[in-house]
Amino acid sequence: MANMKRLTRRVEEMENWIDENGDGDTMANYNYLIQSVRQGGDMLKNEQQNQQNFRNLVFEWMNDRKLGEDWNVFVKEKEDAVQIKQEEAQSGEETVEETVEEKGE
Repeated sequence: MANMKRLTRRVEEMENWIDENGDGDTMANYNYLIQSVRQGGDMLKNEQQNQQNFRNLVFEWMNDRKLGEDWNVFVKEKEDAVQIKQEEAQSGEETVEETVEEKGE
């Protein structure tokens, strides 16, 4: 409820300012900015829908050609490669920490 009162007060302040100063360029700028934000939101929603449609088509295509198992093997290989790199990075960090500890002693 407090938000509604605050919003109502802000709108009344804007209306009073417009009555005193006219709506000229300032309101045109507000309208432009609001329209730009709406267009940006619409474009984002459209792109997200396009991405989802494309994703559905790709998976449908893969299922039609029975490539699901090949895909799973490919993903597994990539996940394993990432895990190996992470383990190598962690072992490298441990080696650096051990070296720092040895120098400190």
